[in-house]
Parts: sequence; structure tokens; C-alpha cells
Amino acid sequence: MLVFGLMLSGRTTGISLLDLKTRQVSVIAGSEGLFSPRWSPDGRYIAAMPAEGQDRLMLFDYSDKRWVELPKGPAIGYLSWSHEGKYIYFEINFDAGSIESGIYRVGINDHKMERVTSLKGLRRASGPFGPWTGLTPDDSPLVLRDASIQEIYALDVQLP
Repeated sequence: MLVFGLMLSGRTTGISLLDLKTRQVSVIAGSEGLFSPRWSPDGRYIAAMPAEGQDRLMLFDYSDKRWVELPKGPAIGYLSWSHEGKYIYFEINFDAGSIESGIYRVGINDHKMERVTSLKGLRRASGPFGPWTGLTPDDSPLVLRDASIQEIYALDVQLP
């Protein structure tokens, strides 16, 4: 099975499954407005977030076919499953109330959210979808850092 989300004319069509053997596509019930799906390593869960606002994390239990809302946070992005599937890691890229910019994770069993590391003061490189974050194979955070010309502190020039 392959899981994907489509956005057509600025609207999401929900989370779809493609059966690679039969080539049949089906939309997961209750997934309207969600995008960016991620399978858990064991194939039991699918994590996704709403296209509008990206302020919450949704978890689909494939075995009992139901969605559960995990803790909310402002501007959640770049979902990554931990290697053993016990946590979903994500980025919150600006301070909002009591939540500081950083990389967070939420436990699948207890649904508790905790900050893994702060991103405060870090100069980050940005691409077409904003600043990227991910995980290494041992679940250490990866952050794309901007080390461009802004870090030249002195330059000696000899002109003729």
C-alpha cells in the first residue's frame, strides 16, 4: 500500500491509499482536509495534519479504522516517525504563547507532547516549503542551517 494526499486547485482531497497489487485507490474516511501523510514504521498508523492552519496532528489507526486528534500546536510541520514508531516528531517554527519554537515529539501510547530541542536563535536555511527538519536513524534531530555569507565577520581587501 502507498499512502498519499492530493491538493487540487488549493484544496485537499483527503488521504488516499493505493493498493499496488490491484491498482485501486481509496480515500480514508474522515481524512477530508488532511495532507502530508506518514506511515508508522510498523504500518499500523498514519499521521497527517490539516492543510488549513496546520495546527494539529491527526493519527489514523489502520487496524480499527479511526482517526484520533493528538495534542495541538501552532504551525506544526515536517512530521517524522521515530525509528521504532513510538513517537511522531515535528517542528513548531515560531513562538506562540507558552509553546516555544523547536522540535517536539508526541508519544503514540500516551499522547503527551514534549520539546526535544529549541530552535530559538538558530539561523535556518529556507527552501520552497520553508525551513526543513528531519531525523537521523537514531532519532537525533536534523536541521538545515544557514551558514551563508552572513557569517563573514571580517574581510581584508588590498586594492591597487
